Amino acid sequence: MKEVNFHLSNQGKIPKYIKLADSIIQKIEDGELTLDQKLPSVNKMSKDLDFSRETVFKALNFLSEKGIVRSVDKIGYFVNDTATETEYKVFFMMDKFTSFKEDLFNSVLAGLSPKAKVDLFFHHQNIDLFKSLILQNLKNYTHFVIVTYLDPSEDIAEILNQIPANKRIILDKAEFGLEGEYGMIYQDFERDILTLLSKNLEKVNKYDQIIFVNHKTAPHGESVRHGLETFCQKNNLRLIEVEHVGRPLFQRKNLYITIDAYDRDLVEVIKLTRENNFTLGEEIGLISYNDTHVKEVLEGGITVISTDFKLMGTHAADMISNGNMTQEPNSTQVILRKSF
Repeated sequence: MKEVNFHLSNQGKIPKYIKLADSIIQKIEDGELTLDQKLPSVNKMSKDLDFSRETVFKALNFLSEKGIVRSVDKIGYFVNDTATETEYKVFFMMDKFTSFKEDLFNSVLAGLSPKAKVDLFFHHQNIDLFKSLILQNLKNYTHFVIVTYLDPSEDIAEILNQIPANKRIILDKAEFGLEGEYGMIYQDFERDILTLLSKNLEKVNKYDQIIFVNHKTAPHGESVRHGLETFCQKNNLRLIEVEHVGRPLFQRKNLYITIDAYDRDLVEVIKLTRENNFTLGEEIGLISYNDTHVKEVLEGGITVISTDFKLMGTHAADMISNGNMTQEPNSTQVILRKSF
């Protein structure tokens, strides 16, 4: 293999590791370094350039994050991608894929420059998978965008803190108390349900009791319940929490609030409403979480509490592009339709 010699910029203000990274990129663009070709060893580059090993490693890590080079343990560094114009390489991990999470993902993509690359992963609420995906990729990306929604009993702060704060963006579910100034755009479930129902108190008062269909596996269920409890205490309303929609409690003037991401509870409410010859929006009320095209037309329209996932994605893309990490609740609204 022909020996590769690196010629560095003479511009004094540019950090040494950037000079080396730029020189490696130039060799790739000129064809002197090709796909899967091994780079000179860290020791050789350090000696030839009179750079510290730390500086050389910093340059290689910089290129690894962009996906331009890859590290093979105990062997060395190799050219991983000849598309060297990559500006950002983003690790995007969600719990699962739904229509509204698709809106979130597409919004992040739309907000980034064409030179950005985004790889999508899913942890499926499996803590071991969550940990391994992050640990295996710590040196491979410029930014990490993560939707958690894991079992509340799991301590995930330790694993999230291994991601440098300036590369860490948490979406949808809040994860407070992490180290550094990281980005976070989240749903404030407790505040949102309290605020939105209070604004529609007259409609809520049509019903005798609120039936909250919660599930032990729903990671945001506790926050929604706290908001409902506060709302019902303030307004002297009866709240019943159940895990499933059942016939024994199904009666006139029930207002159902469902949070199931797959809308199984919503369907069960509709089936029982029809079975009892009740009218949805009159004898039975129904509010669901997260809007979909189907909910716009189902049974004349299902009332939803829905956060703006597209706006959430736009904010995340802006933090990646501008480096201005912020923490703020996302915009959430109630969309009133026939079912309420």
